[in-house]
Amino acid sequence: MSEITRRPAVRSSVAAGAVVLVAVLAAGSQSASALGFGAVGGLVFAVGLVTGRHRAVDVGALALFLGVVAGGLEATAVEATIVATVATVVAWDLAHGAIALGDQLGHEAETRRLEAIRAVSSLLVGLLSGTAGYAVYVFGGSGQPVAAVVLLLVAAVLIVVGFGGGRAGSSRRRRTRH
Repeated sequence: MSEITRRPAVRSSVAAGAVVLVAVLAAGSQSASALGFGAVGGLVFAVGLVTGRHRAVDVGALALFLGVVAGGLEATAVEATIVATVATVVAWDLAHGAIALGDQLGHEAETRRLEAIRAVSSLLVGLLSGTAGYAVYVFGGSGQPVAAVVLLLVAAVLIVVGFGGGRAGSSRRRRTRH
């Protein structure tokens, strides 16, 4: 019997990488500093995803989100900020799912359906959240600055991080057979 290869799931990794690219481009369209933070965050995120390290993915997503905040504070349009925020959170979720699948089932396991369901679910939740946030801005904001929306998004991300904080610290748990 061969040993299981504990690498992140390929399809979810590719999807997370594509969504990170969307986040970097959306944040970078706001300002040069946002593009810089986003590019560094995207690179750290990609390294974490390739190596299967949750903490590196978290640091990369945080740096990317700092780019989103920087771009949102400098911009007058809120749409790109919302798109970049949703893309950051969706990519973060997909990356953690890819790493967890690789750790639990192995790189060789057939997980196409599971990965597709997670990707669609994550995207749907992100789109609904972004739409709700934009609706609040449009209908309830009446003249509020973009910074108010950025701070609302920061609060939402902190809630997400709070919910995800209960995960085990190590991304590479070795299971032994007795």
